[in-house]
Amino acid sequence: MNVTVAQLAALQQQQDRIRNMCIMAHVDHGKTTLSDHLIASNGLIHPKMVGELRYLDSRDDEQSRGITIKSSSISLLYVPGAVHRPEGPRSITPEEKLSGGFLVNLIDSPGHVDFCSEVSTAARLSDGALVLVDAVEGVCIQTHAVLRQAWEEKMRG
Repeated sequence: MNVTVAQLAALQQQQDRIRNMCIMAHVDHGKTTLSDHLIASNGLIHPKMVGELRYLDSRDDEQSRGITIKSSSISLLYVPGAVHRPEGPRSITPEEKLSGGFLVNLIDSPGHVDFCSEVSTAARLSDGALVLVDAVEGVCIQTHAVLRQAWEEKMRG
């Protein structure tokens, strides 16, 4: 689904259609990879680049170390039922994008304990949290920490 700047700008005028979401998790549990998948679903990067590009890790030190150091955000369009349909993707009209879509301001936050102040700031800016847990590692120390932060900030899940 390709999104135009004009479509995002039109949605910005509809406050009830805006969601501010923060992705939170322990280090290396997949926050940036999930962000890349969501960015690819808006046609901003090629799906084959997901997980390799690390689109929101724009700093040189983040790219070289392979971890998120500073929270980064991006505005994305979400139209319920537009992607990942069993019968395959369908074309979404511009009217559907505006009438049924949501502008999601997505914040990819760091997972490393040394950058927890970045997570706190991202949490305060967000309406809701998406907390990831690695299926193999399970709940870790930073998982508890970000859940506590989400609870204290009264974030929706």
